[in-house]
Amino acid sequence: MIIGRILGWLLLTVAVLVASGEAVLALGTGSYDGLATREVWTLLSGSVPHPAASANTIADLAARLLDWPAWVVIGALGLGLSVTCRPRPRRRRDMPRIHTFVS
Repeated sequence: MIIGRILGWLLLTVAVLVASGEAVLALGTGSYDGLATREVWTLLSGSVPHPAASANTIADLAARLLDWPAWVVIGALGLGLSVTCRPRPRRRRDMPRIHTFVS
């Protein structure tokens, strides 16, 4: 769980850095070209992703997801990992109380 939490926080940090870099580029120059998830995937894997061109809804969703800005996808993954791997409060394992009424 700790590894998932650390990885989630690292992904959130990377998402903030990418978003701030895109903001600086958008404000600095006249032409703005954002960093898409497809470009990050190509840089990391070395190959261009080719979702299957069929009526498959999962492939269609993957193709749409690859066109989103990289900071959105990385941030969503980081947030998901941070929430699912968060520390949960421990349950108390006390003996059940037996109430007896004496009259």
